[in-house]
Amino acid sequence: MPPPKAAANLVGGPTARVTGDLMVEKSRKNILILDPERDTAELFTRALESYNEGYKCYWVNNSQQARSLLSEIPFCFLIADVSLLQRDGVLLTDSIREAVCGTVLIANAYLNEKHNLKKIMEMGASAYFIKPIMVGSLRKLIDDFSASAAT
Repeated sequence: MPPPKAAANLVGGPTARVTGDLMVEKSRKNILILDPERDTAELFTRALESYNEGYKCYWVNNSQQARSLLSEIPFCFLIADVSLLQRDGVLLTDSIREAVCGTVLIANAYLNEKHNLKKIMEMGASAYFIKPIMVGSLRKLIDDFSASAAT
């Protein structure tokens, strides 16, 4: 099975490549990072994958790539920059619901974009955070949602 078209934009080293082995993808907690900034995505990837080997992160820099991956890989979490959700947020949140109804959407924004978070929460986001975020806080946020999903 060839990798999805968005695979060229995945970061995080060899752990972020789509292997084609869907069984491996299903056994992990896959996290899709939708962010225009590669450095931010790499930070989130390193923070989560080095913390828990059961986490596998993928990065895309636009919502079209996100929709493509959401239809091919089962994701537990979508960590999305509010600026990208604002462009076509309704389409993206609909895609999440269609792909996997259990995907947890966590929005993020810089302080000057905080006013946009209310709309995103109304559209169905489960949580949000303001960037920059401390690594420990990001890990705790994902752990908390993982624990609540397990119960």
